[in-house]
Amino acid sequence: MVPPVRRPYVSLLVVTLLALDVFAAASEEECLQVETQPDFDLTAFASQRWFVHQQMATEYLPRTWNFCVTAKYEQLETRTFWNYSIQVHNYAQEEDGTVHNTGTFLCAVEDSSTTERAKLLVGPCFLPNFPMTTTGPYWVVAYDEFEGYALISGGQPTIKTNEGCKTDAGTNGAGLWIFTRDQARDEDLVNKVRGIAQAKGFDLTVLEDVAQENCPQDFPLEQQSTSGTRSWLSWLTA
Repeated sequence: MVPPVRRPYVSLLVVTLLALDVFAAASEEECLQVETQPDFDLTAFASQRWFVHQQMATEYLPRTWNFCVTAKYEQLETRTFWNYSIQVHNYAQEEDGTVHNTGTFLCAVEDSSTTERAKLLVGPCFLPNFPMTTTGPYWVVAYDEFEGYALISGGQPTIKTNEGCKTDAGTNGAGLWIFTRDQARDEDLVNKVRGIAQAKGFDLTVLEDVAQENCPQDFPLEQQSTSGTRSWLSWLTA
């Protein structure tokens, strides 16, 4: 026969669980709600290639790929079967020159659940759009075409640290990037974007430099690398 649980212990357990719930809620509330770029112009944003100068390591973009990282977006004249409207082309290299090229594997679409035009969803073109399952948030937090920079986040940061807040480091809902239009690094511009990120509550310690020296001048969309595809597909078999 199982002895009855004494009421004082039950009360203590209930109080402890409630305290944990309150603590978890308070931790989430400590992260500033990130606002995206107002009056976002997707056509201008997608008009040229972006060069990544700092980024957060994630499951699909490990720090060993912090070489020659670029991103290019093409607005499609006709939406895909799954209603995607943007072709996403990501390119990265390893130190030994190994190429990771998404080719035509990734697509994006405006997030229909919000009126914020700078919130997109990115995922494999051949899968339907199920947010946080087959697609992940891609937020343009800050963007200035004249100055040539963009700050990108993989959604709302929810993990509180001593230096601010960060996103998860997995696949969907993960990542932080500093883009510029020029491949040559402009330290003042990078620091300006870092300041914007810090003011919005991001933990800057997650950002690591990307080497943009000795990189190719051409990043063909058609040359999709097998290794890159496997890396982007890894979450499907995890």
